[in-house]
Amino acid sequence: MKTQKFLGAAAVALTLCGVAITSSAQGQSVDEYQKTIRQLGAQADYFYVSFNEPFTFNCAYGVAYISANRKGLYAQLLAAKLSGKRISRLNYSQPNGPGTTCNVELVEITD
Repeated sequence: MKTQKFLGAAAVALTLCGVAITSSAQGQSVDEYQKTIRQLGAQADYFYVSFNEPFTFNCAYGVAYISANRKGLYAQLLAAKLSGKRISRLNYSQPNGPGTTCNVELVEITD
């Protein structure tokens, strides 16, 4: 009997997790290609980047943000800026709709 209750609770928990993932994945997300970094900076606990080419989405302040716990993304952007390479692929999301903050999700550099 205890095993059945545990399995039932586990099934409910997994279902709720699936709903949370689906809900968070409903924000806008876009891939963009061949971007040249114009500005790269850090302020408080986040980093930001802007490009010579315009964003597809209307990102607040014309920049995309990178949270402090995603330093690897910032490191990729910094490497591209220092080497003069273009970003071959950038993915960013805008979870709160047009005109709000954009968040970098993926950075790719190729030769």
